[in-house]
Amino acid sequence: MSGAVFRAMLLGLLRDRAALAMSFLLPCVFFMIFAVIFAGATGEQLRLNVAMADEIHTETSTRLLEALSRDPAIIPLGEAPLSSAEVRDLVRRGTADVGVILRADAEPLESLGGFGRAPIVIVSDPVRGVAVPMLMGQIQKAYFSALPDVALGSVMGLVEDQFIELNDDQREELKAGLLELKSESQAAAGRGKTMGWGFDDLFEREDVAGQSAARNHVAYYAGAVAVLFLLFSAVHGAISLLEERESGITDRILAGPGTMNVMVDGKFLFLLGQGFVQVGVIFVLAWLVYDVDLPGHLGLWAMTTLLVAAAAAALALLVATSCQTKRQAQTLSNVAILVLSALGGSMVPRFFMPPWLQDVGWLTPNAWALEAYTALFWRNEPASALLLPWGMLAGATVLGLWAARVLARHTERI
Repeated sequence: MSGAVFRAMLLGLLRDRAALAMSFLLPCVFFMIFAVIFAGATGEQLRLNVAMADEIHTETSTRLLEALSRDPAIIPLGEAPLSSAEVRDLVRRGTADVGVILRADAEPLESLGGFGRAPIVIVSDPVRGVAVPMLMGQIQKAYFSALPDVALGSVMGLVEDQFIELNDDQREELKAGLLELKSESQAAAGRGKTMGWGFDDLFEREDVAGQSAARNHVAYYAGAVAVLFLLFSAVHGAISLLEERESGITDRILAGPGTMNVMVDGKFLFLLGQGFVQVGVIFVLAWLVYDVDLPGHLGLWAMTTLLVAAAAAALALLVATSCQTKRQAQTLSNVAILVLSALGGSMVPRFFMPPWLQDVGWLTPNAWALEAYTALFWRNEPASALLLPWGMLAGATVLGLWAARVLARHTERI
Protein backbone atom coordinates (compact mmCIF):
# COMPACT_ATOMS: atom_id res chain seq x y z
CA MET A 1 0.00 0.00 0.00
CA SER A 2 2.85 2.39 0.81
CA GLY A 3 4.35 1.62 -2.58
CA ALA A 4 1.09 2.59 -4.26
CA VAL A 5 1.01 5.90 -2.43
CA PHE A 6 4.62 6.54 -3.42
CA ARG A 7 3.86 5.69 -7.07
CA ALA A 8 0.81 7.97 -7.14
CA MET A 9 2.78 10.92 -5.78
CA LEU A 10 5.68 10.28 -8.17
CA LEU A 11 3.36 10.15 -11.18
CA GLY A 12 1.65 13.34 -10.02
CA LEU A 13 4.98 15.14 -9.85
CA LEU A 14 6.19 13.81 -13.21
CA ARG A 15 2.95 14.80 -14.96
CA ASP A 16 3.08 18.34 -13.55
CA ARG A 17 6.00 19.56 -15.66
CA ALA A 18 5.89 23.09 -14.25
CA ALA A 19 6.05 21.88 -10.64
CA LEU A 20 8.82 19.47 -11.61
CA ALA A 21 10.93 22.26 -13.09
CA MET A 22 10.28 24.55 -10.13
CA SER A 23 11.21 21.82 -7.65
CA PHE A 24 14.58 21.01 -9.19
CA LEU A 25 15.65 23.88 -11.46
CA LEU A 26 14.69 27.01 -9.55
CA PRO A 27 16.56 25.97 -6.38
CA CYS A 28 19.67 25.72 -8.56
CA VAL A 29 19.09 29.31 -9.66
CA PHE A 30 18.78 30.33 -6.02
CA PHE A 31 22.02 28.54 -5.18
CA MET A 32 23.85 30.28 -8.04
CA ILE A 33 22.72 33.70 -6.82
CA PHE A 34 24.12 33.08 -3.34
CA ALA A 35 27.27 31.59 -4.80
CA VAL A 36 27.83 34.76 -6.81
CA ILE A 37 27.10 36.97 -3.77
CA PHE A 38 29.49 35.24 -1.40
CA ALA A 39 32.13 34.63 -4.03
CA GLY A 40 31.99 38.35 -4.79
CA ALA A 41 32.33 39.21 -1.09
CA THR A 42 35.82 37.72 -0.99
CA GLY A 43 38.93 38.02 -3.06
CA GLU A 44 39.34 40.27 -6.06
CA GLN A 45 35.65 40.32 -7.01
CA LEU A 46 34.68 42.59 -4.12
CA ARG A 47 34.56 46.22 -5.20
CA LEU A 48 33.77 49.22 -3.02
CA ASN A 49 32.27 52.49 -4.21
CA VAL A 50 34.62 55.02 -2.60
CA ALA A 51 34.32 58.80 -2.46
CA MET A 52 37.70 60.53 -2.08
CA ALA A 53 38.68 64.07 -1.13
CA ASP A 54 42.14 65.63 -1.01
CA GLU A 55 42.50 68.66 1.25
CA ILE A 56 46.33 68.50 1.22
CA HIS A 57 47.03 68.86 -2.53
CA THR A 58 50.65 67.77 -2.39
CA GLU A 59 52.57 65.37 -4.59
CA THR A 60 52.33 62.74 -1.85
CA SER A 61 48.55 62.99 -1.45
CA THR A 62 48.02 63.00 -5.22
CA ARG A 63 50.15 59.88 -5.66
CA LEU A 64 48.29 58.11 -2.86
CA LEU A 65 44.80 58.78 -4.27
CA GLU A 66 45.93 57.90 -7.79
CA ALA A 67 47.27 54.57 -6.53
CA LEU A 68 44.02 53.96 -4.65
CA SER A 69 41.97 54.75 -7.76
CA ARG A 70 43.95 52.19 -9.76
CA ASP A 71 43.16 49.44 -7.26
CA PRO A 72 40.80 46.89 -8.91
CA ALA A 73 38.86 46.57 -5.64
CA ILE A 74 37.98 50.30 -5.66
CA ILE A 75 35.40 52.15 -7.77
CA PRO A 76 36.18 55.88 -7.33
CA LEU A 77 33.13 58.13 -7.45
CA GLY A 78 33.09 61.46 -9.26
CA GLU A 79 35.08 62.74 -12.21
CA ALA A 80 36.41 65.92 -10.60
CA PRO A 81 38.07 66.04 -7.14
CA LEU A 82 35.43 65.96 -4.43
CA SER A 83 35.17 68.20 -1.40
CA SER A 84 34.98 66.82 2.13
CA ALA A 85 31.32 67.83 2.34
CA GLU A 86 30.56 65.98 -0.90
CA VAL A 87 32.27 62.84 0.42
CA ARG A 88 30.22 62.92 3.61
CA ASP A 89 27.01 63.52 1.65
CA LEU A 90 27.66 60.62 -0.76
CA VAL A 91 28.27 58.24 2.15
CA ARG A 92 25.25 59.53 4.06
CA ARG A 93 22.96 59.01 1.05
CA GLY A 94 24.35 55.52 0.42
CA THR A 95 25.77 56.35 -3.01
CA ALA A 96 29.25 55.58 -1.68
CA ASP A 97 29.97 52.53 0.45
CA VAL A 98 32.70 54.45 2.29
CA GLY A 99 34.71 57.65 1.91
CA VAL A 100 38.29 58.78 2.50
CA ILE A 101 39.47 62.33 3.23
CA LEU A 102 43.13 63.34 3.28
CA ARG A 103 42.92 66.03 5.94
CA ALA A 104 45.10 69.13 5.76
CA ASP A 105 44.82 70.17 9.43
CA ALA A 106 46.61 67.05 10.70
CA GLU A 107 49.96 65.31 10.77
CA PRO A 108 51.58 65.17 7.31
CA LEU A 109 51.21 61.94 5.36
CA GLU A 110 55.00 61.72 5.43
CA SER A 111 55.07 61.69 9.25
CA LEU A 112 54.29 58.14 10.21
CA GLY A 113 54.19 57.81 13.96
CA GLY A 114 53.25 61.44 14.58
CA PHE A 115 51.29 62.45 17.66
CA GLY A 116 48.83 64.92 16.09
CA ARG A 117 45.51 64.35 14.35
CA ALA A 118 45.35 61.44 11.93
CA PRO A 119 45.73 62.64 8.33
CA ILE A 120 43.50 59.93 6.81
CA VAL A 121 39.82 60.10 7.74
CA ILE A 122 37.57 57.17 6.87
CA VAL A 123 33.95 58.32 6.49
CA SER A 124 31.42 55.55 6.95
CA ASP A 125 27.81 54.70 7.60
CA PRO A 126 27.64 52.33 10.61
CA VAL A 127 25.35 50.00 8.68
CA ARG A 128 28.19 49.47 6.19
CA GLY A 129 30.85 49.35 8.87
CA VAL A 130 32.40 46.22 7.38
CA ALA A 131 33.59 48.37 4.45
CA VAL A 132 35.92 50.32 6.75
CA PRO A 133 38.57 47.64 7.41
CA MET A 134 38.38 46.67 3.75
CA LEU A 135 39.19 50.21 2.65
CA MET A 136 41.92 50.57 5.29
CA GLY A 137 43.60 47.48 3.90
CA GLN A 138 43.44 48.85 0.37
CA ILE A 139 44.87 52.22 1.52
CA GLN A 140 47.76 50.47 3.24
CA LYS A 141 48.43 48.55 0.05
CA ALA A 142 48.24 51.72 -2.06
CA TYR A 143 50.43 53.67 0.37
CA PHE A 144 53.33 51.31 0.22
CA SER A 145 53.00 50.44 -3.43
CA ALA A 146 53.00 54.11 -4.49
CA LEU A 147 54.91 55.81 -1.65
CA PRO A 148 57.65 53.48 -0.38
CA ASP A 149 60.13 56.38 -0.37
CA VAL A 150 57.80 58.43 1.85
CA ALA A 151 57.10 55.53 4.19
CA LEU A 152 60.74 54.56 4.67
CA GLY A 153 61.81 58.19 4.90
CA SER A 154 59.33 58.89 7.67
CA VAL A 155 60.47 55.81 9.56
CA MET A 156 64.09 56.92 9.32
CA GLY A 157 63.09 60.41 10.45
CA LEU A 158 61.35 58.94 13.47
CA VAL A 159 64.40 56.80 14.29
CA GLU A 160 66.73 59.82 14.04
CA ASP A 161 64.43 61.95 16.16
CA GLN A 162 64.00 59.38 18.91
CA PHE A 163 67.19 57.29 18.93
CA ILE A 164 70.18 58.35 16.80
CA GLU A 165 71.35 61.41 14.91
CA LEU A 166 72.59 61.07 11.33
CA ASN A 167 75.46 63.15 9.99
CA ASP A 168 75.25 65.14 6.77
CA ASP A 169 76.79 62.40 4.62
CA GLN A 170 74.35 59.82 5.97
CA ARG A 171 71.41 62.14 5.35
CA GLU A 172 72.54 62.71 1.75
CA GLU A 173 72.98 58.98 1.24
CA LEU A 174 69.55 58.34 2.71
CA LYS A 175 68.00 61.02 0.48
CA ALA A 176 69.59 59.51 -2.63
CA GLY A 177 68.37 56.05 -1.65
CA LEU A 178 64.84 57.32 -1.13
CA LEU A 179 64.85 59.02 -4.54
CA GLU A 180 65.98 55.76 -6.10
CA LEU A 181 63.23 53.91 -4.21
CA LYS A 182 60.68 56.42 -5.49
CA SER A 183 61.77 55.83 -9.08
CA GLU A 184 61.61 52.06 -8.62
CA SER A 185 58.09 52.26 -7.17
CA GLN A 186 56.86 54.41 -10.06
CA ALA A 187 58.42 52.02 -12.56
CA ALA A 188 56.81 49.07 -10.77
CA ALA A 189 53.43 50.80 -10.85
CA GLY A 190 53.81 51.28 -14.60
CA ARG A 191 54.31 47.52 -14.94
CA GLY A 192 51.26 46.79 -12.78
CA LYS A 193 53.34 45.57 -9.82
CA THR A 194 53.58 46.73 -6.22
CA MET A 195 56.22 47.11 -3.52
CA GLY A 196 55.21 46.35 0.08
CA TRP A 197 56.22 47.60 3.53
CA GLY A 198 54.79 47.51 7.02
CA PHE A 199 52.37 50.22 8.22
CA ASP A 200 51.41 52.03 11.41
CA ASP A 201 47.76 53.01 11.77
CA LEU A 202 47.17 56.66 10.87
CA PHE A 203 43.39 56.45 10.41
CA GLU A 204 40.53 58.22 12.09
CA ARG A 205 36.99 56.99 11.61
CA GLU A 206 34.01 59.31 11.23
CA ASP A 207 30.41 58.08 11.19
CA VAL A 208 28.00 60.25 9.24
CA ALA A 209 24.67 58.67 10.19
CA GLY A 210 22.47 60.67 12.49
CA GLN A 211 21.80 57.87 14.97
CA SER A 212 23.77 55.15 16.71
CA ALA A 213 25.11 52.15 14.83
CA ALA A 214 22.85 49.78 16.77
CA ARG A 215 19.75 51.80 15.91
CA ASN A 216 20.73 51.95 12.26
CA HIS A 217 21.12 48.18 12.10
CA VAL A 218 17.72 47.71 13.72
CA ALA A 219 16.07 50.12 11.28
CA TYR A 220 17.64 48.33 8.31
CA TYR A 221 16.67 44.83 9.40
CA ALA A 222 13.20 45.91 10.47
CA GLY A 223 12.57 46.85 6.84
CA ALA A 224 14.40 43.80 5.47
CA VAL A 225 12.51 41.29 7.63
CA ALA A 226 9.19 43.08 7.15
CA VAL A 227 9.39 42.93 3.34
CA LEU A 228 10.51 39.28 3.34
CA PHE A 229 7.63 38.03 5.49
CA LEU A 230 5.20 40.44 3.85
CA LEU A 231 5.82 38.66 0.54
CA PHE A 232 5.34 35.23 2.13
CA SER A 233 2.06 36.17 3.82
CA ALA A 234 0.75 37.89 0.66
CA VAL A 235 1.43 34.83 -1.46
CA HIS A 236 -0.23 32.59 1.11
CA GLY A 237 -3.37 34.72 0.88
CA ALA A 238 -3.26 34.98 -2.92
CA ILE A 239 -3.05 31.19 -3.35
CA SER A 240 -6.54 30.99 -1.88
CA LEU A 241 -7.69 31.91 -5.40
CA LEU A 242 -6.51 28.50 -6.59
CA GLU A 243 -7.98 26.73 -3.57
CA GLU A 244 -11.35 28.33 -4.24
CA ARG A 245 -11.18 27.34 -7.90
CA GLU A 246 -10.37 23.71 -7.02
CA SER A 247 -13.16 23.54 -4.42
CA GLY A 248 -15.80 24.98 -6.80
CA ILE A 249 -16.30 28.26 -4.92
CA THR A 250 -15.13 30.25 -7.93
CA ASP A 251 -17.72 28.56 -10.18
CA ARG A 252 -20.54 29.48 -7.80
CA ILE A 253 -19.36 33.12 -7.68
CA LEU A 254 -19.09 33.33 -11.46
CA ALA A 255 -22.58 31.82 -11.82
CA GLY A 256 -23.88 34.91 -10.06
CA PRO A 257 -23.14 38.60 -10.74
CA GLY A 258 -19.53 38.34 -9.60
CA THR A 259 -16.48 38.27 -11.89
CA MET A 260 -12.85 37.26 -11.47
CA ASN A 261 -11.89 40.95 -11.34
CA VAL A 262 -14.10 41.33 -8.29
CA MET A 263 -12.35 38.42 -6.59
CA VAL A 264 -8.88 39.70 -7.46
CA ASP A 265 -9.68 43.24 -6.29
CA GLY A 266 -11.22 42.00 -3.06
CA LYS A 267 -8.20 39.86 -2.23
CA PHE A 268 -5.89 42.75 -3.13
CA LEU A 269 -7.62 45.03 -0.63
CA PHE A 270 -7.46 42.38 2.10
CA LEU A 271 -3.77 41.64 1.46
CA LEU A 272 -3.04 45.37 1.42
CA GLY A 273 -4.59 45.86 4.85
CA GLN A 274 -3.03 42.72 6.27
CA GLY A 275 0.42 43.70 4.99
CA PHE A 276 0.18 47.21 6.39
CA VAL A 277 -0.64 45.88 9.86
CA GLN A 278 2.06 43.21 9.63
CA VAL A 279 4.80 45.73 8.82
CA GLY A 280 3.38 48.08 11.43
CA VAL A 281 3.76 45.47 14.17
CA ILE A 282 7.45 45.00 13.32
CA PHE A 283 8.22 48.72 13.33
CA VAL A 284 6.24 49.35 16.52
CA LEU A 285 8.34 46.65 18.18
CA ALA A 286 11.51 48.31 16.84
CA TRP A 287 10.28 51.64 18.28
CA LEU A 288 9.36 50.28 21.70
CA VAL A 289 12.40 48.04 22.22
CA TYR A 290 15.17 49.75 20.23
CA ASP A 291 13.98 53.37 20.10
CA VAL A 292 13.68 53.57 16.31
CA ASP A 293 12.00 56.94 15.71
CA LEU A 294 8.68 55.75 14.28
CA PRO A 295 6.53 58.59 15.74
CA GLY A 296 8.86 61.20 14.22
CA HIS A 297 8.41 59.74 10.73
CA LEU A 298 4.89 58.37 11.03
CA GLY A 299 3.37 60.03 7.97
CA LEU A 300 6.16 59.15 5.54
CA TRP A 301 6.44 55.67 7.05
CA ALA A 302 2.70 55.09 6.54
CA MET A 303 2.90 56.12 2.89
CA THR A 304 5.96 53.95 2.30
CA THR A 305 4.42 50.93 4.04
CA LEU A 306 1.17 51.33 2.14
CA LEU A 307 3.04 51.20 -1.17
CA VAL A 308 5.24 48.28 -0.05
CA ALA A 309 2.17 46.28 1.03
CA ALA A 310 0.39 47.14 -2.24
CA ALA A 311 3.34 46.00 -4.36
CA ALA A 312 3.63 42.74 -2.39
CA ALA A 313 -0.10 42.04 -2.75
CA ALA A 314 -0.10 42.75 -6.49
CA LEU A 315 2.94 40.56 -7.16
CA ALA A 316 1.52 37.75 -5.03
CA LEU A 317 -1.73 37.82 -7.01
CA LEU A 318 0.26 37.78 -10.23
CA VAL A 319 2.07 34.62 -9.12
CA ALA A 320 -1.18 32.95 -8.09
CA THR A 321 -3.06 33.74 -11.30
CA SER A 322 -0.14 32.65 -13.50
CA CYS A 323 -0.16 29.10 -12.06
CA GLN A 324 -2.59 26.28 -12.83
CA THR A 325 -2.29 24.37 -9.57
CA LYS A 326 -1.75 25.16 -5.92
CA ARG A 327 1.44 23.08 -5.94
CA GLN A 328 2.89 25.12 -8.79
CA ALA A 329 2.04 28.37 -7.03
CA GLN A 330 3.58 27.28 -3.73
CA THR A 331 6.82 26.13 -5.32
CA LEU A 332 7.14 29.12 -7.64
CA SER A 333 6.30 31.64 -4.93
CA ASN A 334 8.72 30.20 -2.36
CA VAL A 335 11.65 30.22 -4.74
CA ALA A 336 10.71 33.58 -6.29
CA ILE A 337 10.43 35.26 -2.88
CA LEU A 338 13.78 33.91 -1.77
CA VAL A 339 15.41 35.05 -5.02
CA LEU A 340 13.87 38.53 -4.81
CA SER A 341 14.88 38.82 -1.16
CA ALA A 342 18.43 37.70 -1.85
CA LEU A 343 18.87 40.13 -4.75
CA GLY A 344 17.01 42.96 -3.02
CA GLY A 345 19.04 43.00 0.20
CA SER A 346 16.62 41.38 2.65
CA MET A 347 19.10 38.57 3.35
CA VAL A 348 22.51 40.05 2.53
CA PRO A 349 23.31 43.80 2.31
CA ARG A 350 23.58 44.66 -1.36
CA PHE A 351 26.96 46.37 -1.14
CA PHE A 352 28.47 42.93 -0.57
CA MET A 353 27.42 41.97 -4.08
CA PRO A 354 29.32 42.49 -7.34
CA PRO A 355 28.31 45.75 -9.09
CA TRP A 356 26.33 43.99 -11.84
CA LEU A 357 24.32 42.08 -9.23
CA GLN A 358 23.62 45.30 -7.35
CA ASP A 359 22.17 46.71 -10.57
CA VAL A 360 19.98 43.62 -11.00
CA GLY A 361 18.73 44.13 -7.44
CA TRP A 362 16.96 47.33 -8.47
CA LEU A 363 14.47 45.13 -10.35
CA THR A 364 13.13 43.81 -7.03
CA PRO A 365 10.57 45.48 -4.73
CA ASN A 366 12.79 44.62 -1.76
CA ALA A 367 15.53 46.98 -2.92
CA TRP A 368 13.17 49.93 -3.36
CA ALA A 369 11.41 49.25 -0.06
CA LEU A 370 14.73 49.14 1.80
CA GLU A 371 15.92 52.26 -0.03
CA ALA A 372 12.82 54.10 1.21
CA TYR A 373 13.03 52.85 4.80
CA THR A 374 16.76 53.55 5.15
CA ALA A 375 16.43 57.02 3.64
CA LEU A 376 13.64 57.69 6.09
CA PHE A 377 14.94 56.29 9.38
CA TRP A 378 18.69 56.88 9.48
CA ARG A 379 19.49 59.28 6.67
CA ASN A 380 16.55 61.50 7.74
CA GLU A 381 15.95 62.62 4.17
CA PRO A 382 12.90 64.68 3.18
CA ALA A 383 9.87 63.39 1.31
CA SER A 384 11.38 64.44 -2.03
CA ALA A 385 14.08 61.77 -1.62
CA LEU A 386 11.36 59.11 -1.36
CA LEU A 387 9.61 59.98 -4.60
CA LEU A 388 11.66 57.59 -6.73
CA PRO A 389 11.20 54.54 -4.42
CA TRP A 390 7.52 55.39 -4.08
CA GLY A 391 7.14 55.68 -7.85
CA MET A 392 8.84 52.32 -8.46
CA LEU A 393 6.68 50.56 -5.86
CA ALA A 394 3.53 52.17 -7.24
CA GLY A 395 4.54 51.11 -10.75
CA ALA A 396 5.08 47.52 -9.60
CA THR A 397 1.63 47.60 -7.97
CA VAL A 398 -0.16 48.84 -11.08
CA LEU A 399 1.58 46.45 -13.46
CA GLY A 400 1.24 43.46 -11.13
CA LEU A 401 -2.46 44.04 -10.43
CA TRP A 402 -3.24 44.65 -14.10
CA ALA A 403 -1.47 41.45 -15.17
CA ALA A 404 -3.21 39.48 -12.41
CA ARG A 405 -6.61 40.73 -13.57
CA VAL A 406 -5.83 39.79 -17.18
CA LEU A 407 -4.75 36.27 -16.22
CA ALA A 408 -7.77 35.88 -13.94
CA ARG A 409 -10.15 36.85 -16.77
CA HIS A 410 -8.49 34.17 -18.91
CA THR A 411 -9.41 31.63 -16.22
CA GLU A 412 -12.93 33.00 -16.19
CA ARG A 413 -13.30 32.36 -19.95
CA ILE A 414 -11.98 28.81 -19.55
